[in-house]
Amino acid sequence: MVAKQLSRMLLVLVLVLVVVAPPLSAQDDGEVQELGTGEIEINFWSGLGGPDGQSMTDLVTRFVEENPEVKINYQILGWGTFFDKLSAAIVAGSGGPDLLTLWHSVVPQYALTGHIMPVAEQMFNLGMLDKDDFSPALLDSVSFDGETYPVPFDNYGSGLYVNTHLLERAGISFDDPPENGEEFIEYVRRLTWDENGNTPNDDGFDAENIAVWPLSIGWHRVTVTPALYQWATDVVTPAPDAEVLIDSEEAQAAVQYFHDLVFEHHVLPGVNWSGELMLNDGLAMYLDGAWTYNFYNTNMEDGQIAFWPYPRLGPERGSTIMWSHTLAVTSNIEPDVLDATMRLIQFLSDNSREHSIKTGMPSARLSLRDAELADLIWTFGALTTQMAAEGVPEYQSERFTEVENIMAAAYSSIFTDQQTVEEGLDDAAQRIRRALR
Repeated sequence: MVAKQLSRMLLVLVLVLVVVAPPLSAQDDGEVQELGTGEIEINFWSGLGGPDGQSMTDLVTRFVEENPEVKINYQILGWGTFFDKLSAAIVAGSGGPDLLTLWHSVVPQYALTGHIMPVAEQMFNLGMLDKDDFSPALLDSVSFDGETYPVPFDNYGSGLYVNTHLLERAGISFDDPPENGEEFIEYVRRLTWDENGNTPNDDGFDAENIAVWPLSIGWHRVTVTPALYQWATDVVTPAPDAEVLIDSEEAQAAVQYFHDLVFEHHVLPGVNWSGELMLNDGLAMYLDGAWTYNFYNTNMEDGQIAFWPYPRLGPERGSTIMWSHTLAVTSNIEPDVLDATMRLIQFLSDNSREHSIKTGMPSARLSLRDAELADLIWTFGALTTQMAAEGVPEYQSERFTEVENIMAAAYSSIFTDQQTVEEGLDDAAQRIRRALR
């Protein structure tokens, strides 16, 4: 009984942490790096940390070496700090960046209020970038009134990291991913072992002493949102005409599926960042984003780890969520700085294949996703194929950070059993409607 209570307490703790925690690769904070010594100064704020941040830093350093007239004041900020500091700079009217990375989801907060300019549209018109080299769906997600605002830098999604040793133990072929939500549950049951080596399908299975967990989930934006699409719904419809959908019957069914994984099927471990259990064959599958590639690629042996597309769980369609880190330019930028900044954006975009190789994050440039990358990056083929066939850009909103904070609180309440799925989503919908007025 004590073990069972402790397990539930740990599960509550991890779910609270999971629903509010951003990806690990976006946690870094640093001082301003002065790169180059030129007279034209660009203030560049980036939210990319970890391997992503190092790769971006390498590219920016190369740019100033090749463009000695430019100096870049480059700062990496964790996303929470990033948006707080950006808001303060906007209110003050000074001290902010010239160039900044933005999730495509938050672009309306800055485009529709006039804080960023349609730099992508200018670069397309100048021939600096080819508009046809980007996904139309991705460009639509950062375009308003016929103009495209930031330049998408990468285009990434989520999927299922799988431990091939444990698949083999369960008699599951890597070439046979689950085809539907029922088969997925069958897989997670076969991939669960207690300390005596029994699965839930065996007599004597001890649910209080799990030795190998079948599944762990990362951030709710990675794990739950793609399922909403599979039930033909979303949190809200895209800006600027937002309709709240999260309290629909379809949304309730999608969230209920994950709730049942926790409380009915008992297939989620009570360990924070439990993806690390994969290293010692303590975890079979980890549902997370493209940024996790580097962690497993660095820490696991060849052949021990592989990647499946985001599983088909819902009744309407298959899907994976699509995101992009975009390169945005503030509207009050000086003309000479704008010219240098557009050249920097062009350089970063032209070299985004190199970023893909180092980070596992696919380039937003379709021409830079060549077949060779599937051999170099073991997540690349499944990820880009599914995004092309089933990818859905995350909704965008003028109040995106507010909406996501509301959703984080709702998921925390639901997945710690403080509210039912219906109660939690109804409360969230009411709060989101008030925020969007």
